[in-house]
Amino acid sequence: MMMYLNRECPTAMEFTSFSKVADVTDEDFIATAMQFEENYLKKQVGVVSHFLLRNLKGEYANLLFAKDREALKAVEQGFKNDPYARHYMQQISGSSVTVYYHSILKKNFLVPEHFSCFEHGIFKVKKEEKYSQRYILDISQKLEDQYLDLQDNTLEHFIGMLDEDTYSEIVFGKTLGKTREVCFGYLQEPIGLELMDIMIPDTAILDFWYLIA
Repeated sequence: MMMYLNRECPTAMEFTSFSKVADVTDEDFIATAMQFEENYLKKQVGVVSHFLLRNLKGEYANLLFAKDREALKAVEQGFKNDPYARHYMQQISGSSVTVYYHSILKKNFLVPEHFSCFEHGIFKVKKEEKYSQRYILDISQKLEDQYLDLQDNTLEHFIGMLDEDTYSEIVFGKTLGKTREVCFGYLQEPIGLELMDIMIPDTAILDFWYLIA
């Protein structure tokens, strides 16, 4: 896996979590995913990179970066006409699928060439006038300057937007254990608490994922 088609700066990310169907082994599923990537994803216009992830609960996730959201939608629309895509989808439990489309708000973002952990967090922002997109991005930059970039584990970070009320906070790290430690360290940092303060309580969804191949 770890498909890098080019070193373009993506502006869109799709994160899809799911479980495989019960009678498919992990080995067979990973092999099917690699065939899907090689024979379908690599041919899609606008795709920048793709990764297969897993979390500590045994769930899988597709992480797909593209030139824009239109490219992501086109990838999905072509599934039914491609045998490799159909075979891949047949091995996924449909009722378990959750899809998030993110607009990447960080300028000139590049997917790190080497990472093993991915933190995916989404949250809704309090409806207060001061919590504009500019305000949120300023906090993100300060978080990088004052905390994340000081950690050897951190490889990249950005704020994304799912809709006008929902944002995401994404971290790429070297190891799962250290990435968890760094992210939970927000609670001990003034700038981390500033980020927490803009969130509506109980709307945050956070998990840590590791690279399969």
